[in-house]
Amino acid sequence: MNSKTLMLFGFLLLLLGGPSAQSSNNQAKLASILSPLIEERITRYREAYPEVEFRLLLKSPDFEQLLPLTDSLGKDVSNIDYEHPEEARITLIEAQEFRIGLHLDNGNGTATLFKTPNARITDKPYTCLITLNIPLIDESAMAASRFMYDLDDEALAFLSESYLIDNKDFLVYSFDHEMFHCVDAYSNGFLFAMTQDPVKSSLDRSRAELRAEIFAAFAHLSRQPNGKRFLLNQATARTLSLLSGDVEHYTSSALIMLVGSTTKNDTHDIKALVKKSMHLADNHAVSYAEYKQFLVDLRTVLEELDIDTDTFFTEYPSVADEAPSDKNVESLRNLLNMAKVAINY
Repeated sequence: MNSKTLMLFGFLLLLLGGPSAQSSNNQAKLASILSPLIEERITRYREAYPEVEFRLLLKSPDFEQLLPLTDSLGKDVSNIDYEHPEEARITLIEAQEFRIGLHLDNGNGTATLFKTPNARITDKPYTCLITLNIPLIDESAMAASRFMYDLDDEALAFLSESYLIDNKDFLVYSFDHEMFHCVDAYSNGFLFAMTQDPVKSSLDRSRAELRAEIFAAFAHLSRQPNGKRFLLNQATARTLSLLSGDVEHYTSSALIMLVGSTTKNDTHDIKALVKKSMHLADNHAVSYAEYKQFLVDLRTVLEELDIDTDTFFTEYPSVADEAPSDKNVESLRNLLNMAKVAINY
């Protein structure tokens, strides 16, 4: 990370604090901890993938100065994430401009890979634009826990200490997760095939999230061999996200499997971790039929909880015609109940 990016990162951390001296001191302290961590991670990715320009976007002006992307990334820029015909190339670039801007405005983490043979801002053939989850970078020790569990302050007050999610660990974990999406597209080509089938589209996104989650978990364990409690809390949060219809980030079973594994994860080599993650994700991936059945079963469980499933399942009309699996429904019901009890949801 160059000095300008470090300054932007530190400025962002300070910007989100209040005007008080105490808040500024807390933000400055957090900035001094996080900046070297992010710098170290970006350096590792740049060394492992020298053909990729990694650009960290922390606030809207960072991205706005790159617009239009056909200027900064070149007129022949193309997106590597989504399969598309040549005639849709510019339309997809414009859609990605809107998407990245929206994520920055909402403080969401995301990563997008572009093929950039004639970019103005770099001579590298690929450019990865990364945003971080900005609202988590504040002085509250409960920020990551609040975000992942979607709890208000009253509920957070009763959260067991063992289920707290460390802000620093979560930000670095999220950074690795997002960076992997670019590495995945660079290594494997289009992540999302052209399809008219919404279940297939959701399955492709789910598989991409699974690969990124496993990589982030391996990277976390390489830094903290005894950091399995963090992964268990992530699994709890991912399970609870099902209550809001987030099916594509449901990676709990893979995380729990890693928590129970006795295999050591002592390598810091990015490419080795990538290869290992892809192999495990391939072995853990579900089939189209299994994924569709999961959607059917989840809808049944959410309906039992009086949750408006029409909001979540509108794009999957075929799911309504399928019969749930009693065994799977019971398993999902138990997982959700255990997660809710764990954090006093």
